[in-house]
Amino acid sequence: MMAHLSGFVIAFLGWIPPLAIYLAKRNQSPVVRHHASEAANFQLTLLIPYVFACVVFIGLGIFFPGLAWIGSVLIALIWILAIVFGVVGASRANKGTTYRYPVSIRLLK
Repeated sequence: MMAHLSGFVIAFLGWIPPLAIYLAKRNQSPVVRHHASEAANFQLTLLIPYVFACVVFIGLGIFFPGLAWIGSVLIALIWILAIVFGVVGASRANKGTTYRYPVSIRLLK
């Protein structure tokens, strides 16, 4: 459950806690392994839109300062997406069922 919830608390570095949980507990519990790998994969996948949103924010801030808010909105939307899916994943982990994020590149198995 902590692997899912820790991701959106740290935003850009949200992949670190789930990855640490995965590396620490992967051989002890298959359930924890599944949830930690899913959370880490999702947070690593979110790095792509976070980087894009930051480039948009900085680029618009430099060339069109009046439009820099668009990058801020994109970052906020990505963070909200991380919160929603993280809470759903945490609730499924709390119930003891599996959960697969709908948009995730599977790097850890």
